[in-house]
Amino acid sequence: MKKTFFITLSCLFFALMSLNANAQSAPKKSIDLKSSKVESTRGANPNIIQARGNTDEIAPASRGSGQYTCWVYFHNYTSYTIDIYVDGYYEGTLAAYSDAYVATGNGYTTVYGISIGQTSEWVFNGADCDGSSHYNFYD
Repeated sequence: MKKTFFITLSCLFFALMSLNANAQSAPKKSIDLKSSKVESTRGANPNIIQARGNTDEIAPASRGSGQYTCWVYFHNYTSYTIDIYVDGYYEGTLAAYSDAYVATGNGYTTVYGISIGQTSEWVFNGADCDGSSHYNFYD
């Protein structure tokens, strides 16, 4: 009985250790974004394809997810509350001094944030993901 318990416990230990080693092997990118002022007379925002909804209707799907799932992490180091868009589609609102993440396909190309008062914005083009990416929002 003790021998079976010890073997089972040992197998579980080695299985958990291998999962931890695989989780650490995915590359992680960290991108710092600086804010810029939003021009008040520019008309429609070219960075937003589908804005944040204001009804309870189900939003249409954005686009395909790509070959695998990519985790995109957002870190807000500002006093602004920021609406987050990936490839022009609303993904969520990030409170001041908070963190959030979304799962997207590996084929995403742009990250856009705009303060809810629409006075500051953060833009990143040319994004790609091979594991996970971290976007840091600064003033």
